[in-house]
Amino acid sequence: MKYKCPNCDKTIFNRRLSHCEFCSFELPQELLLSDAEKIKLDKEYKKAQLNTSRRRLSKDVGYSGVTEANEVSFLLGVPSLRTRAPRQCIKCSLPVSEDFEDCPYCFGKNESEVNKARVAYQQEMKLVQGLGKYFIMAFLLVALVMIGVFAV
Repeated sequence: MKYKCPNCDKTIFNRRLSHCEFCSFELPQELLLSDAEKIKLDKEYKKAQLNTSRRRLSKDVGYSGVTEANEVSFLLGVPSLRTRAPRQCIKCSLPVSEDFEDCPYCFGKNESEVNKARVAYQQEMKLVQGLGKYFIMAFLLVALVMIGVFAV
């Protein structure tokens, strides 16, 4: 079943949020998950993670006696140590560090300030990429000179 925002008519992907992800319209209660549904989804998620971890352990290590989630996390290590792709803000599509709960570029700012922050960020990234190209060219030049010196 697809759930759509009554204001902008776009599909709602996360029914845990009280506002539409696209237009910030406050969603009616019937479109949101109830507490019982949230608990049920959390249990299903944990069960699926446990099953995945059991399969991985039995395949990788040959260990098949995992029954508790804490045993799985103990044997596999802390999941937060795995690298993740950086989060992106839904509103301004700039990368947001895991240290921030809300986007530091656009949270509580109007549209013109968000656009200024986006343009400034894009200009900074172009500068960094340009410097990276020059660094690579300088590195190659030094490497060729060093090869020429040792070849003589």
